[in-house]
Amino acid sequence: MLTANSLTFSRFLLSLPGMLAGRRYQRRKLGRELATLLQVEESRIMLYDSGRAAFAALLQLHGVGPGDEVIVPAFTCVVVPNQVPPSGATLRFVDIERGSLGYDWQLLDMHIRRHTRVVVVPHNFGIACEVPTWLREKHRQVRFVDDAAHGFASRCAGQWLGSYHDGAFFSFEYSKNLTGGIGGFALLPAGAYLPQPALPEASCLDQWRLLATLKAHILSARWPLPGRIAMAAVRRLGLVYRSGDHEVVDGAPHPARELPLLSAVLLRAQLARLPATLAHKQRLVARYQQALAAVPGIRQWHADTDCHWVRYPFALPFHVVDKARLARELGAACGLNIGVWFDDVIHPAGSFRHGYHTGAAPHAEELAATVFNLPVNINLAVDAALERKLQRLQQALHSLLQQQEAAR
Repeated sequence: MLTANSLTFSRFLLSLPGMLAGRRYQRRKLGRELATLLQVEESRIMLYDSGRAAFAALLQLHGVGPGDEVIVPAFTCVVVPNQVPPSGATLRFVDIERGSLGYDWQLLDMHIRRHTRVVVVPHNFGIACEVPTWLREKHRQVRFVDDAAHGFASRCAGQWLGSYHDGAFFSFEYSKNLTGGIGGFALLPAGAYLPQPALPEASCLDQWRLLATLKAHILSARWPLPGRIAMAAVRRLGLVYRSGDHEVVDGAPHPARELPLLSAVLLRAQLARLPATLAHKQRLVARYQQALAAVPGIRQWHADTDCHWVRYPFALPFHVVDKARLARELGAACGLNIGVWFDDVIHPAGSFRHGYHTGAAPHAEELAATVFNLPVNINLAVDAALERKLQRLQQALHSLLQQQEAAR
């Protein structure tokens, strides 16, 4: 279920009349508002129906083709590597660092070769980083592209994520910081130009499916029981909007479309209240940090206050065979929606692996077996009810760790 978003049910309903203004108007206004927020030229913003489509556009911008190599972090969602094979380039995974959830720059340096054309830079959970100057200067043929799907509105040393490398792609999917149900955009590097292609529009049926699925997700975030009932009804009616099995299981690329009108309207409504949303989420994260710090053995990743967490990660000190089951148990014990991002080196577990061999990225494999996350959600109040839930989470984690210690 939805574990991170900036969309309330009331804002969802109040935004719908904006659809009467039309898709061209709403998309144009959204692009302008994103450019204003990120302090970039409007021409650098290119809207799509998904972050993965935006990534494919950046590969095109950088002329990636046969004979080139694209490096992707071995702790990612399958839809990212899916976009590489259609370009004709080869794909290679590089391990990440346990301490940062991003690259070990020295290790990445060792893996860059003469024909490496693009390196995808992860900003997992919204923790922004910057490629060291020495690495960029050493490998001038490489274009460093930010996977900013988790990191909308995060900053690094005062710079907006995505504004300081060779382009970035962002996602507006259900679980992301800015929630459009679907959608994404590419932030082109300064001075770059990419013609806006004539893309197909989302069908009326898909927009109805998107509306129904979003409503169920948002209800679940605020009122779990009505949300479960709504989602069950949406599934029964065949109206769930999600990534196709051919993308997850078969590794098929995503065909790009225009950003749906519904998504544009909802995104603009959230941008208007972004400062208040960020402040609320920071308060949530501060409570999580305090609560988890009271449980010995739990690992946390701290970041600057400029980090806009998509979900708040923590790791257990032992490998978990069935993370989904344990997440359900912990969630039932405390009343919080516990997530499992990422449950495999290439998420979700069972996805097309693009040639990845077990053991090739030991740090990422360890993280995939130990990391869970907590919701960073505008609908989750920082109040006495949250304190009770966190106390129950602490108790459940203490009990779990004691059981693990006794089993040794």
